Amino acid sequence: MARKPLDAVRSKVRSIGDAVRWACVLESTAPKAGNVYPGRSFSNLSYGDFIVAAEIAAESFAMPGRHFSEMVLGAVRQTKLATSSNVNLGILLLIGPIAEVAHRDVDAELQPAVASLLDGQNQDDAACIFEAIRVATAGGLGEVDEMDVRDAASSGTDLIAAMRLAAERDLVAYQYANGFKDLFDRVVPLVEKAIIESGGILGGISDAHIDLLADHPDSLIARKCGDEIANAVQQRASKLDKRDSVAVEELDAYLRSDGNRLNPGTTADLIAAALFVLLVRA
Repeated sequence: MARKPLDAVRSKVRSIGDAVRWACVLESTAPKAGNVYPGRSFSNLSYGDFIVAAEIAAESFAMPGRHFSEMVLGAVRQTKLATSSNVNLGILLLIGPIAEVAHRDVDAELQPAVASLLDGQNQDDAACIFEAIRVATAGGLGEVDEMDVRDAASSGTDLIAAMRLAAERDLVAYQYANGFKDLFDRVVPLVEKAIIESGGILGGISDAHIDLLADHPDSLIARKCGDEIANAVQQRASKLDKRDSVAVEELDAYLRSDGNRLNPGTTADLIAAALFVLLVRA
C-alpha cells in the first residue's frame, strides 16, 4: 500500500502533545495565501510567534485528565505572556475539546465524543473559555446584542448557548454549536484530500486553504471587513487555478492589502484542527 504524505509525520507522533505541536507547526509553515508563514510576517505577528505558540499549546494539551477549558485558558495566558499577541485563540478553542476526548480514548469516534463532551460542559468550563477569549482580546467573537461572551461568565451563562448566538458570524463558535460536525464532516476530509492530491503536506495545506476559502467565507474577514468583502474573497478563491502560481501570488498580495485586514485567519485555524484530527486518528 502506498504511503500517504502524512504517514511520515504520524510515525513521529508519540503523544497528544506531539500531535498538537505538529499540527500547529505544519499549519503555520505552509505558504497559505494571506497568512503568516516563513518569510511573511504581519506588523504585530511573525512565524516565530506561531512556533512559540505551538510549543505552548503542545505542553498545555499534553497532560491527560484536565478539562479542555482549563487547557485552553492556560495556553492562552502563556501565549499572551510569551508573544504579547493573540496568536492562536481559534486553534486552541478548536483543538481543546478534541484533545480531551483523545486523551480518554484515541480510538473512539471523535466527533460524537466531542459533541457529548460539550453537552456536558459546566459553568466552570464556560468561565474558563470566556476568560480565555477576554485575555486574547479576540476581535468580534461574542459581541452580539443578546449576549456578550466576554461578560457571560458573571451571569452564569451556558457556554454552548453563547456560542450558538455567535455561530452565524464565527466559524469557531459554529463548531461548538453543532458538536464539531462541520469540522469532522467537511473540513477534515477536504484537508486530507488536498494533501493526498498534492503529494506533499505543505503544498496540500496551501491548496486546502484555498479550497476552504472557496467553500465558505472566512468569518474573521467578515467580522473585520463585512460580509460583502468576505463573499468577494470567497468568489475570488472559487475561480482560482491553484496550479497557476502567478494567480496564487496575486491572491496572496490582495489578502495582505489594507494592513492584512483580509487575513483569512479562521480558515487557517480550522486547518490546524483538521491536521490534529488526521494525526491522532489512525
